[in-house]
Amino acid sequence: MKKQAVSVRLKVIFVFCLLITLVIGGCKTDPAAVPKTSVEPVYSVVSPLGDSTVKMITMVPRLNTLADKTVCMVWNHAFKADITLPAIGEALKNQYPDIRIVPYTEIDAAIRAAGGQISSPEAGTLQTVLKEKGCNAVISGNGG
Repeated sequence: MKKQAVSVRLKVIFVFCLLITLVIGGCKTDPAAVPKTSVEPVYSVVSPLGDSTVKMITMVPRLNTLADKTVCMVWNHAFKADITLPAIGEALKNQYPDIRIVPYTEIDAAIRAAGGQISSPEAGTLQTVLKEKGCNAVISGNGG
């Protein structure tokens, strides 16, 4: 019996304290009690993604078909493209019999242009070679 009485008293005291806290707390948040010159704090937020460093350019529209087009294969000695590019070329010839494939072995400028610089004389040379070959599309290294 004594344990039940103590438990009931504790519940009553808890509810009483809760009501007092709500009444006192309610007075502090009353909008009329807040001065009108009060300003909410302003926080600065920094995005962990950072700012974009890539200049966006418009892309050339995609070709509707590769039929009767010239596709140039470009390789800069990256992983296994010397194996995959010829296989891709053969698959394209099977699908588009009138396609012209220019193998990577005829475009050595790609190796020199792969220096990692955004703008280099070799990149301009590669563009010139691709134009001379009449490329409508380019498949550039693959395989990861």
